Amino acid sequence: MHTSLDKPKVEECLSKRENFRKSYVLLAFALYILLDGIFRLSSLPQFNNFDFLKFSPLKVPHRSWVYWNEREFLTSPDKNPPDTALLGSSLMMAALHGGDAVYLEQPQNVAFHHKSKLLADLLTAAAGKPESNFAFALGGEMVSDACILFEHMLKEKGAPQRVIYGIAPRDFMDSALPSVASTEIYRYMSHVSDLSDLEMKARTSPSEKIEYWLGKLSFIAGHKEDFIYIQQRWAKALTEKLLPYKDLDMVKTPLHIRRQAFSELPEDSGANEVLTCPPRVAQEAYEDNLAEYRYRYRKINWKQFDDQLSYLERMLSRARQTGVSVILVNMPLTSDNLAIMPENFYNRYLEKVTTLAERYQAKVLDLNNSQLFPRCYFADSVHLNMRGGKHFFEVLAERLFRSSDPQTKAIMIKQP
Repeated sequence: MHTSLDKPKVEECLSKRENFRKSYVLLAFALYILLDGIFRLSSLPQFNNFDFLKFSPLKVPHRSWVYWNEREFLTSPDKNPPDTALLGSSLMMAALHGGDAVYLEQPQNVAFHHKSKLLADLLTAAAGKPESNFAFALGGEMVSDACILFEHMLKEKGAPQRVIYGIAPRDFMDSALPSVASTEIYRYMSHVSDLSDLEMKARTSPSEKIEYWLGKLSFIAGHKEDFIYIQQRWAKALTEKLLPYKDLDMVKTPLHIRRQAFSELPEDSGANEVLTCPPRVAQEAYEDNLAEYRYRYRKINWKQFDDQLSYLERMLSRARQTGVSVILVNMPLTSDNLAIMPENFYNRYLEKVTTLAERYQAKVLDLNNSQLFPRCYFADSVHLNMRGGKHFFEVLAERLFRSSDPQTKAIMIKQP
């Protein structure tokens, strides 16, 4: 009696199991596992001859500023390190492009401009010997990003004579930043360098940690950006064959649509997209961006601040080990920007940085001086305009070789 009652249920279970075994979901999952294993095996060193994917950090779907930076750094025929490595956020980046645009009196293509001709000439004249530089100055660069870029430079080309790192309070604490791993620089550099010792520390939310482990477990998930690039490459090749559009890497989209894309899509800048042209007016325009910085400073996260401070210490320690001199340049800011910072934040920032610099025999050069950099040199509350960028490097070079500061001057004339 008991058996006859259970028979329909048994048959129903067997039918469901058979249907599941034949389901598209299960077949798709099995195919995914198979492909994942094939791709993983093909990438192993012993199967190098069969690696048909040929992944590369220079083959990416989104050409961010750090991509263009690394593209020039890695493909440069000069295999020696620069005499001076420039680090910093968009504050240093704006001075770099604008300064050379004014000095050379010609437009600078941001995608390919990563060396300051102005600084090179100023230091060459002061030192009496040729001076080279390379700038890892990128928009949004946090101290953690600068530390990663410095380590990467040491690994790829060795130690420069010196690092000139332009810093500001936002580089240590930004309310708009969820975690260290959330920056575009970190995401890109994780495909270029081994960041395994930082991966879990850099991720603060459970979702970030889960995404990281999924990337480790699945080869396809871990290389999703590479597979997106392959998809894009095939789509572009097909489009160029079927439609009368050529050279799809060039950006020809109207500016108002590009602005919407920048806010909603991953950072992607074309090779022809951003030119810094010499100013045509006596006084360059000023933009009020205090609302943005009120958001960035809206709540001081001291844990984030201390965490970023630990990355600065890590970089200073590594520099001392490798014989690299470090000059920390406190970047110019407007009084308006200083006024919206929470009470005592700026003073604590400067005090902590100075203490660390003294501990590791680095030099702090404070250029946040309204007499040296009045409002006419600013494009907004934090970024120097083009003439301000030229003035910045002229002041910087003069301070580096000032006879009243023998310690800094010794750094500049130190032989490799």
